[in-house]
Amino acid sequence: MGSDWNAAVLEQKYRILFADRTEAPLVFPAENLLRKETSMIFLRQVGEDIGSPTSIVTASLFFKRFLALVCGALHAMSWDSVGIDIALPNVVLTADKSWTLPRFVLRDAGVSRPQEGERALWREQYVRQIFQETVSPLIAALSAATKVREQILWSHTAYLLHFYYTRWQEAAPTLHLKRQMADDFFFLTKVADSSLLGGGKGRPFDTSYAEVPHPSGSGETIHIRRQCCYQYQVKGGRCCYTCPLLSDSERAESIRMHGS
Repeated sequence: MGSDWNAAVLEQKYRILFADRTEAPLVFPAENLLRKETSMIFLRQVGEDIGSPTSIVTASLFFKRFLALVCGALHAMSWDSVGIDIALPNVVLTADKSWTLPRFVLRDAGVSRPQEGERALWREQYVRQIFQETVSPLIAALSAATKVREQILWSHTAYLLHFYYTRWQEAAPTLHLKRQMADDFFFLTKVADSSLLGGGKGRPFDTSYAEVPHPSGSGETIHIRRQCCYQYQVKGGRCCYTCPLLSDSERAESIRMHGS
């Protein structure tokens, strides 16, 4: 793993680490999520840890947390033109005391990079790898095991993709990087379809979100999710402030009480 790109940000922001050996109190190979028997044993433990009442709620909320790995891979792609290997056989989930917020250990720290003048081709190949080897099979497996609707999990993915690319483009320090971010976002939303991604319908990330003014009066807007994630169903849970089930007054009260 080279030192000419910001690998540290993956651990700081997305809980992604690189290690050929895994030492932690709780360890679970990600590829076991594809097998119903081992997946259900793991999800039952996750459900106990987060206070979930059903396997559908557990699958939805676990997948939202798992998407940190996917967003970290896209971060490396768009910020540094680096492809980390998040194929499920290369990923080990770890935690210290509970599975509330898992870490992701990548056993093979090797990365891919585009050849000079061939970034668009490399990006297509890498996006295909991310979604066909990780996201799509995991969505299908979680749906088969728990009956959570695949559409809900694709919707979680789309929302975070839009959220992060908006933030990344705002934070990019150079015009070149801003353009690269915008080009990657265009590819993911307007070009990448179900045949490239290995699942979803049509172009699953080509969507838009209702916007409401932030109740603080700061001039910011809040993008409302298209699908509820069921966070309100866990013990002591509440709707996310981006939840489509909330009224404007309930959303404002949630932000006032808990922040945004």
